[in-house]
Amino acid sequence: MEKKQDYFRVPITMPSSMVSFLENLGIECKKAGGHKIANTEIVRSLIKLLMDLDLDLSAIKTEEELEMRIKDAARKYK
Repeated sequence: MEKKQDYFRVPITMPSSMVSFLENLGIECKKAGGHKIANTEIVRSLIKLLMDLDLDLSAIKTEEELEMRIKDAARKYK
């Protein structure tokens, strides 16, 4: 596992609905008997999942196309 000092700050923008979703996801972890998970931890976990997917990135031109490819790869993920 990398040390926190090896991390880079990456500014990202997203609609308020996505920010609310992230916040609620972290809170739900706590309600389910765990700890509140920070937004950055959730995003890092999702990126780790993306790294494991066999993702076809050929000829993608839009965010929507990328989303569909991610969903397709997730369905095939084992």
